[in-house]
Amino acid sequence: MLTTEAGLILRDPAIRRRAILGVSVMILAFSAGHIMQNVLARDTNLAVRGLTPDAGPVVHEGTRAPGLPVPPAATLTPFQAPDFTPGDRITDDPPLPELPLEDASAVPMGAPCRITVDASAGDAGVIWLEVAAPCLPEQTVNVAQDGMHVDWRLDANGRLSADLPALSVAPSVTLRFADGSVETVSLPMPDVRNVSRVALTWDGPQILGLNALEYDAAYGGAGHVHSGAPGQVETDGSRGFLMQLGDGSGAMAQVYTFPRSDSSRRGAVHLSAEAEVTSETCGRLTVATAIQTDAFGGLMKRDVTLSMPSCDNLGDIVSLTTLFREIRLAAR
Repeated sequence: MLTTEAGLILRDPAIRRRAILGVSVMILAFSAGHIMQNVLARDTNLAVRGLTPDAGPVVHEGTRAPGLPVPPAATLTPFQAPDFTPGDRITDDPPLPELPLEDASAVPMGAPCRITVDASAGDAGVIWLEVAAPCLPEQTVNVAQDGMHVDWRLDANGRLSADLPALSVAPSVTLRFADGSVETVSLPMPDVRNVSRVALTWDGPQILGLNALEYDAAYGGAGHVHSGAPGQVETDGSRGFLMQLGDGSGAMAQVYTFPRSDSSRRGAVHLSAEAEVTSETCGRLTVATAIQTDAFGGLMKRDVTLSMPSCDNLGDIVSLTTLFREIRLAAR
């Protein structure tokens, strides 16, 4: 009877599915228990392959849960940065090269020409000029002061050192350069009050020459000051001196100075200008300017046009004796 009922129960499809499901669950549970007892309970190592391309294999104990993969940054070696010093500072702008002013070739093409002019007061009212124009090597600079114009040629480095007798106690010196640049310098020259000074300036090569006969000296004798015997810069009032300005590249001048601050002799200085008739000057018109200081610090100027004799008179001397007043010397 029981067998018959069991057979009837198994014929029922719903009951049969439940029975199969129950048997499957029992088999799965049995398998899980077997694995726990025979595999995980052992202390053997399991290797878990790296989960990322950058991480190596990670090994853990079979009795512990696997850890997280090690990130790549954790494997980097610490780097000790070098000590910072102010000299290591990096700037956006590189340092500019220092260009020597005396080397004209070092000035970049197209760069503006930096011109510097320094003037200082020397002995006996003489201005000491220092000019630097590195962009204008071997060019001519015109130096003008109180109606006197002189041309000098700069050297190969664009430099010039020159002595310029001041014609007033507060002279303004203007320099004009070949590129059109103009520089002006002014400075006090109080020593000019203690000198008597005459200047003769002209354009072109050497044509005219100053002559000063001190203390009624004879022509060509002691006391005759001229380009061949210019004397020396002195301040004791015993002798005068002559300075020639310009180098023949343009306007030239001759300036005679007599220091009268400590003169111990009474007398006079007779002044004249001369021009020799040569193959270069014969038959020409020469324009010159005569300048002379007075006892009150003022200036007397006179323009003169000299008509030179014909070339039939080569070697003759033309003398101009009325261009300047004689200098009176009183003993002190």
